[in-house]
Amino acid sequence: MSAWPLLVLCLAATPPIEVSTLKGEQYVGSLERLSSEEVVLKTPTGAMTIPGADLLSVRVPAGATVPAISEAAIEIRLTDGTRLRASSFTSTGTEAAIEHPQLGPLKLPMTVVQSVRFSAPDPKVDAAWNQLLDRTAKKDQVAVRKGDVLDHLDGVIGSLDEATVKFQLDGDEIPVKRERVFGLIYARRENLSSKAVAAVDLSSGDRLAAKAVSFDGEAWKVKLVSGAEVSVPMPLVQTVDFTLGKIAYLSNLEPREIKYTPFWENLHTWEYRRDRMTHGGPISVGNKTYAKGLGIHSRTLLKYRIGGDYRRFQTIMGIDDSLRNGGDVDVVIKGDGRTLFKGPVSIHERSEPGAANSAEPRLMQPIKLDLDVTGVVELEILVDFGELTDVGDCLDLADAKVVK
Repeated sequence: MSAWPLLVLCLAATPPIEVSTLKGEQYVGSLERLSSEEVVLKTPTGAMTIPGADLLSVRVPAGATVPAISEAAIEIRLTDGTRLRASSFTSTGTEAAIEHPQLGPLKLPMTVVQSVRFSAPDPKVDAAWNQLLDRTAKKDQVAVRKGDVLDHLDGVIGSLDEATVKFQLDGDEIPVKRERVFGLIYARRENLSSKAVAAVDLSSGDRLAAKAVSFDGEAWKVKLVSGAEVSVPMPLVQTVDFTLGKIAYLSNLEPREIKYTPFWENLHTWEYRRDRMTHGGPISVGNKTYAKGLGIHSRTLLKYRIGGDYRRFQTIMGIDDSLRNGGDVDVVIKGDGRTLFKGPVSIHERSEPGAANSAEPRLMQPIKLDLDVTGVVELEILVDFGELTDVGDCLDLADAKVVK
């Protein structure tokens, strides 16, 4: 069955859309239009307009019914980060012709094509294919599968049709049957991914690196960094991520310096974790689970180089919810040596000096930080020992990010 009737049926039941902003706000409603200037969302309380500059993401909420469509085995990767699952790929040598089941025909210059995999994914050779993709090759490569082994030839890839790939090896042109070719990798081209303003993920498994994105009430219009313009039916879009260039999650950055000092020597070393709490479970603060963030045990010092490119450092900070009986740390956050935040974070609120001990100490609420880091080159985070030992000192910096 063709994918298009499925999409037409789904148009009458367009799923609700969840919109997230740089300020941490979330709204759910029906998307009426979207442009670089503004987003108009119809909510139960009426229409609302969000400035385009404040937009973080647009996504179909978890649990919503959307069409899962995949009729294509060919995977095409472009130099801008776009991934396409196509039903056909041919080339004149200078221009690629692509047939996509949902997006229709596309024409692209071959200079933006990074790789083409003709065969479906297979765990037996996927690792070998990925290794070839990671190499910085000076020549084009034709990958050929022999059993469970992936071999390759280096040369120059010419034109190709549905039957043959023209390939130059040591100056000689060799026609290679398409049925023998696992994939093609083109010599390293200019990486265009930094020019994308958004990543559009489709339920078909495609990802579009967009130079511009808009929605007119019926369909998405996406202009790829690589040059092509496509119209995408509303139900096919899963996520439009505008974080590219706007924010950087600390869990995606490499610290310039990591220093861990144990409370007791020769005992367990608690390394900081990315997108997990210290013990390995999901990050959970204030009875809410977060996909992004840092799990940090006392005493740990982390230093990040953020280059003076960001305005705000934002996070929700607290002892992980899984630690019910302990956890008390002192946190110091500095920007270029200047203290931006200093204070205790504990599972229970600390007693004032001289105050009588309460029979039932109050739980300490998560701390929401929004710190000014304008011009800051180095961001420093120290999670120090608190009033107790290091037992339960599992601090979460949930959704920790720097924002432009």
